[in-house]
Amino acid sequence: MISVMALSGAMITLTGCNDFLDQEVLGNNTDENFYDTKYKLQSALNATYDVLQTDAFQSADWRFGEATADNVIGTDEGLASDQGQLVHFRFTTSNRWIKERWEINYKGIHRANQVIANIDRCRLSTNDYAAYREIREILGQAKFLRALYYFNLVKTFGGVPIRPEVEEVSKLVVPRSSLADTYAYIEKDLREAIIMLPNRYTSAQSGKASAGAAAALLMKVLMYQARPGDGSEKWQQLAEIGEYFVKGKSMQMKDMLCYPERYKDTDWESIRKRLWFKPQELNVGTDPYETPETECPVLLNAYSLRYLSAYNAPITYDQQFYLDGEFCQGSIFEIVFKESGDGTTDDVNEGSNIYSRLFSRDSDIFADDQIINNIYGSDIRRSFTIGHHQFTPDMENTDIGAGRILSLKWYTPIKDRPVYTDDNGKNRRILRYADVVLMYAEALNEIGKGAEALEQLNSNKSVVNQINNSSTLYIGGGYGYLRDQIWKEREIEFAFEWDRFFDIVRQGRAKQVLTTFANLHSNKRGLYFREGVNEVFPIPQTEVDLSNGVVTQNPGY
Repeated sequence: MISVMALSGAMITLTGCNDFLDQEVLGNNTDENFYDTKYKLQSALNATYDVLQTDAFQSADWRFGEATADNVIGTDEGLASDQGQLVHFRFTTSNRWIKERWEINYKGIHRANQVIANIDRCRLSTNDYAAYREIREILGQAKFLRALYYFNLVKTFGGVPIRPEVEEVSKLVVPRSSLADTYAYIEKDLREAIIMLPNRYTSAQSGKASAGAAAALLMKVLMYQARPGDGSEKWQQLAEIGEYFVKGKSMQMKDMLCYPERYKDTDWESIRKRLWFKPQELNVGTDPYETPETECPVLLNAYSLRYLSAYNAPITYDQQFYLDGEFCQGSIFEIVFKESGDGTTDDVNEGSNIYSRLFSRDSDIFADDQIINNIYGSDIRRSFTIGHHQFTPDMENTDIGAGRILSLKWYTPIKDRPVYTDDNGKNRRILRYADVVLMYAEALNEIGKGAEALEQLNSNKSVVNQINNSSTLYIGGGYGYLRDQIWKEREIEFAFEWDRFFDIVRQGRAKQVLTTFANLHSNKRGLYFREGVNEVFPIPQTEVDLSNGVVTQNPGY
């Protein structure tokens, strides 16, 4: 955790996966030699990834992205609990889950900052280009992870404090940055990560954040800054990244970085050195020298909409979320879990029990017939949900309780299960190529290219049709008609992947959707959503209080 309260006492202890970290790191008060090799930097980077694996991170994602929206009902929706207050939008600024969402993402940011701030302490024993590339890739991954943690914060709270890479006791209190400045900070990290990283990691390196992951997240960041029909330049920028990613249009490094516009008073060689490209004066022989006109990594065909494993073997729709589908052709970035081997849980465990909890009789969230009908209608993807006493693909009787329906995206096949029930090794998909294609389609529609948008929309639907040899496609129409079809395809394709609330918020229709949902349920959950207020959550009260009001509260709270 990084917060005003934590920093006022001491710098945060940096700890990571048991497999990788063997030295305790206390903020920046470290041995000057701790970061002097790539192996030590890699250990610190592993600790940054490790935050993604924690129960706190996973729990925050489903509570805010799924439970607060209209795709599920919760087992804990009474107003006496923090969870019930959260999903009813009747919470206080001291709500436990709001505080945990803030803290776990700042914990990730702090660890990423440790890598980024100390990268220049690394001493190379060789001038080989490959040695610079290895350090550059560590730095690029740290930038991606920092951007991911900040993105979680900005879409939850609005503009947030940008923590300095080097923390100083005399400067513990940092005011909130504006929404625009927070997004600009995230964008810069992602644009730099794209030019620093390979298009995709495979084999033993699978699971590392790649240029593809950075580009996909950048597209989402751009989309969240725009609004439907607002004519924002962010839609145009999103379409340009989509054309680069999906259509294979070449993009030069200067265009990706927006150089020199975003790098006032900074020359190209200084940027290269800061990002750990081999300095020009050390280049020899065939060593490449990246200029502003150097092409960015080629992403075309690095990923696919088709249901293919990491080894290009056919898999089913649901298998893309199981062991058979880990690092499959449609998966761009996933949180990697591995059974710890002794059943331990929480931060010392590489595995997670989150899917074991969600796909069980005691699941925290579930759907019902009405919800499933509203999401899917007759779409074949509804068959990948399971109700009471239905059988899973491996013929297991679910017995999840009458009236409850669970998504097979949460299921762990029998053959994939660990020895210990609370120690699941099932990876969680964070960014998928289908999202890239549908974001690209939405951007094309927003900039007046409806025919091209329809083509991208149907490219995903065509692959879905192969599940049952269907031929149903979306049809053309005006801007609003096509936009609604894209949104519907998003709702179906990404149902139960913990992003629904944020999607309807950025679409500007959270109040409408949640009011409709509330009127269909006896406890009226969602009815108290206040438009213009609840699109973001309050800053945790401890942060406001301990900063003496320097960290300001969101309007309406």
